[in-house]
Amino acid sequence: MADPRDLRSKLRRSFGVAVPAPDGAPTSSTPTPAPAPDGPAIGVRALLAALERHRRAIDAIERPRVELERAVQGGVECENAAGRFWLRTLRVPLAVRHGAHPLARVRAVDFARLAALATNTELDGIALERCVFLDTETTGLSGGAGTTVFLIGMAFVDGEELVLEQAFLRSFADEPAALSHVAARLAERPWQVSFVGKTFDRHRLAARMTLHRIAHAMLDPRHLDLFHLARRVYRSKLADTRLRTIEERCLGLVRDDDLPGSEAPRAWLDWLRDGSGAIDRVFEHNRLDVLTLVALLGELGVGE
Repeated sequence: MADPRDLRSKLRRSFGVAVPAPDGAPTSSTPTPAPAPDGPAIGVRALLAALERHRRAIDAIERPRVELERAVQGGVECENAAGRFWLRTLRVPLAVRHGAHPLARVRAVDFARLAALATNTELDGIALERCVFLDTETTGLSGGAGTTVFLIGMAFVDGEELVLEQAFLRSFADEPAALSHVAARLAERPWQVSFVGKTFDRHRLAARMTLHRIAHAMLDPRHLDLFHLARRVYRSKLADTRLRTIEERCLGLVRDDDLPGSEAPRAWLDWLRDGSGAIDRVFEHNRLDVLTLVALLGELGVGE
């Protein structure tokens, strides 16, 4: 059986704890750290307790990440000059139906019609491939730099597919890299398509990008907010122009077991704390929101 004194010495050396010299023994030329002011050098039990606390802290970080990979398929860790973040990419055939019509209907959009509805002549003649459909999940509605955008859903048309990306913060440290990815994507495709994004989403993203000194064009005037178009088209036909009402009455889409957007912040914070938050449902809610933007553009841009 190993001598407990040898084990104590090894643990002290591993953690850089001073080893008291015997009385009368010569001192080393290397300065010896002074013992903690509240007592003698740390003992074996205290070291083992510190190791256990460290292990639990690592588990608290890693467990949610492992659960994320199990719950949300298709995501990978990505890296850019600003750091690392988690990105889920889905390729959805345009032949897929979202509600009553296939997503491919968006290819028939008459941008001249949209320009007239939006009273924005810049919309006339733009290419669908220059558009990014954008929706976010945030920690609150109050706005300002203190509001964190923890999930950013983006989609764009690529051939006969819709590429849907979801940039996610596994921790606050992921934010600069995730936002840098979004800024780069929008530099490639400058037309933003959203629902209330002109008032809400883009300002939250712009605030966070500015905070991290990320060059961006979030407040570029090339923004098509479908909420304003839908209100002009549907306000005399519907009781309200909320997105869920439009989905059910105009797109023929009824969501089953959808997580309300108001519950997404708590789900993310619970996931960060101990992995208990229903993060898979947050991803699904965001995915459906982005697909609805594509379907709604097709509905408004094609007409009767």
